[in-house]
Amino acid sequence: MKTNLELLQKLRIAAAYTDMNLNVVCKNQLYDEYFPGADILLPAPFFLGEVPDFHSVATGNGALETHASMMVNGRKQIFSLKFMYDSGDNFIFSAQNLTKEGRSQIDFYGSDHPFIPEYLSKSAPMLLIDAGKNGRILDANSAACSFFGYTKAEIESLTIDQINMLSPEAIKKEMTQAALYKRNYFKFKHRLKNGSIKDVEVYSSPIPVKGKTLLFSIVIDASEKRMYELLLADLNARINERVEAEKMACVVTTSKYQNLFEMSQDAVLIIELGENRKMIFADVNKSACTLFGYSKEELLTKRSADLIKDANEYVTYVKRLQVALDSVGVYEGRLRIVRADGKVRTVETTVRQTHMLDKPVIIAVVRDITEKLAREKELMEKDMVVIQQKRMVEMGGLLSAAVHQMKQPLSTISLVAQIMKDEPENLEENSEILMAQVQYLNETITEFRNYFSQSADKTKFGVLGVTQDVVNIAKPLLTASGITVYVSGDETVKSYGLPGDYKQIMTNLIMNSMDVIKERGISKGRLDIDVHNGGSHVIVVFADNGGGIDEALLPDEIFKPFFSTKGDRGTGIGLSIVRSMAEKLGGYVKAENSPAGAIFTVALNIV
Repeated sequence: MKTNLELLQKLRIAAAYTDMNLNVVCKNQLYDEYFPGADILLPAPFFLGEVPDFHSVATGNGALETHASMMVNGRKQIFSLKFMYDSGDNFIFSAQNLTKEGRSQIDFYGSDHPFIPEYLSKSAPMLLIDAGKNGRILDANSAACSFFGYTKAEIESLTIDQINMLSPEAIKKEMTQAALYKRNYFKFKHRLKNGSIKDVEVYSSPIPVKGKTLLFSIVIDASEKRMYELLLADLNARINERVEAEKMACVVTTSKYQNLFEMSQDAVLIIELGENRKMIFADVNKSACTLFGYSKEELLTKRSADLIKDANEYVTYVKRLQVALDSVGVYEGRLRIVRADGKVRTVETTVRQTHMLDKPVIIAVVRDITEKLAREKELMEKDMVVIQQKRMVEMGGLLSAAVHQMKQPLSTISLVAQIMKDEPENLEENSEILMAQVQYLNETITEFRNYFSQSADKTKFGVLGVTQDVVNIAKPLLTASGITVYVSGDETVKSYGLPGDYKQIMTNLIMNSMDVIKERGISKGRLDIDVHNGGSHVIVVFADNGGGIDEALLPDEIFKPFFSTKGDRGTGIGLSIVRSMAEKLGGYVKAENSPAGAIFTVALNIV
């Protein structure tokens, strides 16, 4: 490896070996001269243009051979770069200088022609100055030429004391300070070509080049800076005025919110979060004091645990609250509170976490729903009475169907009994007829007993089978009304719940359609019921040919409690019960029209 690097050194080619991470593991002297301190393969600051993709070569994408412009000792240099695999796990890098005119492969190091990159031509004025005895200006960008009023050739023929208003001795002293890294910021007066004097600020840094020290200086027009300072002062004054106006607006807004805070009918509590998320009441409104039965001063001394009825309920509440605030930033729930007089109230709470005056706070809105729940319970009890009455009406209709269904076998039994009396010789044959009729009566009674029995335990049930059971019970009434029922579907799909709830859905739909078909004088009534797997639900499609539903009642009006199209003859809760029971079974119901009549789609949970 060493022999190869020495050979490349003689050919005036800088070279280095690197490992897979492009760390330089071995290099020749020329590499150090061109690229001092480059222990990682040529960092980006060396390049004036695009940096070659050395890493892609190191990861196995082949060799790299390219030309690149780089800054070496303050000068622009053009290099031919190569980067390739060597035997083993190392890579070899070589850089050959191609800069000097007339020779394609020669070292340009030590040239007397400095360079300020062209891309800095339109930046702030920049000068490159020989820090030696004469202080000659070696290079200037176009911004410097424009600022001082010289052409590039003219300004490069000057020395710095022809521009700087200090004495030559003072200039020499300041340049020495910069060259020795003791200062890099100066305030000078510079003379322009037209004779005018400008206050300037200069940032100057030394660049060592082959025994010489050059000063790279950036010149800033202090008069422009002063203008910007004045503009900034004016802007700051305007900002201060705006801040004061905003403060006043905040005061007004805060006053408005304070009024809303106090006028709110709901209890509002502002809670600060202390150490370990300890909740401390910071402020409460009048409604909060009324709800809890304390004065404001008393309530602010309380802990939230003091206001909740049960200790276990409080622990559960806090856990749910923290999870909700951390995840979605809001919590809604119910809990029981205890007032100062010991009375227990049920409340709804809405809790949000926010910031006030840069502090994290919790705002809790609490509403007393004790009376509301009592009213809802009272209404529910009334509804249950009405529902029970509705069920009794349905039972009456079905019992009527049962009586109708049993009349025929009873008549047959009576007739056969008379025949057996008159014709004792046919006793065996007539006995078989009697047994068949008795068995039919027994099956009919069993069907009705199963229908009216209501299990209190939820269970899996086949939806198609229960549908067929309800149809069988209602069939005598349907047949008497000239209505034919067609039941089809998948007998394997099951739902989970109380089968009696589903029976009530189907009974209400059948009775409702039967009434509509009879009222509208449809001679050949028809019901089609299909049960199938809908993926996320069991789907039951119930269709009739009764002429459909008034469009004004769709999609939801027809399901509202106590709404009826039958006048005084209807209770108005049949379809309301259908919706309620469907939701109880984890589903829903919707109504629509077909060309022939109404379609009810009932969805149930699926197992």
